[in-house]
Amino acid sequence: MAAFYGPNGITLYSHFQNLIAIITTVPDGGINIGTIRFLATEDPRALAYRQYFWAGMVLNLLCILVAIGIILGFPGYYLEVFFETIGAGNTWWWVAGFALVSTLLTYTLFLLAVLLSRRVLKWHVAGTGVSSLGGLAAVFFLGGKLSVGAVLLFVLAGQSLAFFFLVPVLLYQGMIPAFKSLSIPRAIYKDIGKYILMALSAVVCLKLTNFFIRDFIISRFGLYDTGLWQAVVKVSENYSLVYNAVLGMLYFPRIAALVNEEESLQKYVRNTFYLVFPGLAVALLLVYLLREWVLLLLFNKDFVVAQYLFDYQLLGDFFRMWSIVLTNLIVVKANVKLYIGWQITSAVFYIGLVFLLTEPFGLEGITIAHALRYAAVLAFSMIYYHKYIRLK
Repeated sequence: MAAFYGPNGITLYSHFQNLIAIITTVPDGGINIGTIRFLATEDPRALAYRQYFWAGMVLNLLCILVAIGIILGFPGYYLEVFFETIGAGNTWWWVAGFALVSTLLTYTLFLLAVLLSRRVLKWHVAGTGVSSLGGLAAVFFLGGKLSVGAVLLFVLAGQSLAFFFLVPVLLYQGMIPAFKSLSIPRAIYKDIGKYILMALSAVVCLKLTNFFIRDFIISRFGLYDTGLWQAVVKVSENYSLVYNAVLGMLYFPRIAALVNEEESLQKYVRNTFYLVFPGLAVALLLVYLLREWVLLLLFNKDFVVAQYLFDYQLLGDFFRMWSIVLTNLIVVKANVKLYIGWQITSAVFYIGLVFLLTEPFGLEGITIAHALRYAAVLAFSMIYYHKYIRLK
């Protein structure tokens, strides 16, 4: 995207990813997390497994319809920037394609969560790989030949192809139960509903906040400078993806299984918390030392001037990534009030810092705000869950 469309393209790419996140965050961060939590301890042949599986399917569809309805209800705010790149005559096919492939991607994420709940890591990794390669192929073959808005839609379509790979895999593994003559009690929806509430707070307080902050930065600094900042954020998202994938595959399913065994849970969390510390520190130090090379590798020479933005971005990422070990406890324990309160406070704090620090520090003020935000999150989580990290 950087090679074909430059910093402006990266800004639009980031905008598009945030748009997709509005649709997928509640299903993936709420329903799918709940699915992992409840399917992890059930046999695929059990009635409870069938009920939680199909409840997840139904709730995913409802979330998709609501999210797409919100986006289409305010097209000027969410979609106008993409319509400008594809031409007025192409908006309806773009909208229809967007709704279809967003639905497929959402269910792709659900099927991946089902694999994760059963700890079938080989097929989970394969499905993730198919999705990633599909998106990459779209850019490789269509980049520069179509408008950036059209290419972004095809990238999403390429990622959604994994759905057609995963369905036969889960059928073969016996993980898609029969729906016939199934009654899903309200208690099942209530169990998953707690995770939906937490994910909704993440959408409002994280994704929409990022969307709002990006609009503010574009209006203040323009597309080019915003693209430089977004390039650094993209680097951050890429290495964070690796870290989150490891925790998602190995750590979260394990603490979900231990949630009712407090002593074992404390021991496991404590060991993980101190185990990841040196790895994170070394990895982020390497990124800092190789920041120019990373920008050239992932983008091009136009982005090298963004090196100075790595300082506080990496510091904030260290605080954020280390704190995830503890904040996952809020999720697995379904502590809804604490989770929503934390999300709201963190978002308001971040917005205030961005407005306060961009005036004296320019673009770097955004990364300083990022570092201060997650320093506060880490401090709070260490105080709140002190018994899980206390050395004995």
